[in-house]
Amino acid sequence: MIEQAQVAADILKEMKELAAKIRLLVNGMPPEELLGYIYAQLLMMSNNTTSPELDTEVPSEERNEVQFLLEYVHAVLASDVAPDDVEFDETKCSELFALSRSLREKAMLFAMVSSANTDNKDFGSDTADIEFHAKSSWVMLRGNRYQVLEGEFYQYVLAQHDDILKDIYGVGSVDIAEGFQQLANTTRTGQANAIEEVLKQFEAAKRFATEKGKQIEEVMEEWVEANAQQTKRAGLAVDDMLRGGITNVSRHTKLPSEFLADLAYQRGEEVDFFSDGDYSGTPYLPEKNL
Repeated sequence: MIEQAQVAADILKEMKELAAKIRLLVNGMPPEELLGYIYAQLLMMSNNTTSPELDTEVPSEERNEVQFLLEYVHAVLASDVAPDDVEFDETKCSELFALSRSLREKAMLFAMVSSANTDNKDFGSDTADIEFHAKSSWVMLRGNRYQVLEGEFYQYVLAQHDDILKDIYGVGSVDIAEGFQQLANTTRTGQANAIEEVLKQFEAAKRFATEKGKQIEEVMEEWVEANAQQTKRAGLAVDDMLRGGITNVSRHTKLPSEFLADLAYQRGEEVDFFSDGDYSGTPYLPEKNL
């Protein structure tokens, strides 16, 4: 038992060290480019990058790894003030994926070892097994849900608070639920929609060049000047594809800014996740959810 307790303590220490390395790497890169790179991995994992259902085509284990890393990226961004000097580095992004994968594996190993060594006897001989399932579920299941029904769920849950929501934010449960569904749809299909938009604008530019009897490179400046709205849409699509634009809630939903401000963390506003303690920065930080 003493040996198992020491193994659990060693694994916990390793988790904290991995989390600290992840924190350092995340803070060293611009958030938009980092988020764009991580979401782009879903495109790389998909068999069909033009499908409107990209997320469903990615193998579940790979999707879970991306989700786990995204949770840590958001935890770091909420916990630390933005540094002045940041630079995107694809090599460091690859290292970030490896560290996140290792942390997830260590968390599962910790679930096994610490549960087997538990002093809790609330459920008799089944206590260790129940504790393991609780801990492993906490690590593995967060972020997994059926996004198509996001709006339906929130409309049902928030309906009883409709009057208060309208009084404070000017929108009720139906509008808020619709906003959450829009966000879920964008993170699920936004990249595919962005690719489709870019391809559409490129084809339009090619037709413009053909009509002028010139190469597309020769008419791009003229095309941009004559098609300001289309150019803007193409730019936003590129932002969705490469710079994490699909997570821009204020652009992809109609939710009021006051409501979003109350839901969101400012950079450095979350002060507990990496604070001193036995579980600092780990998936097991008590009463904290990434």
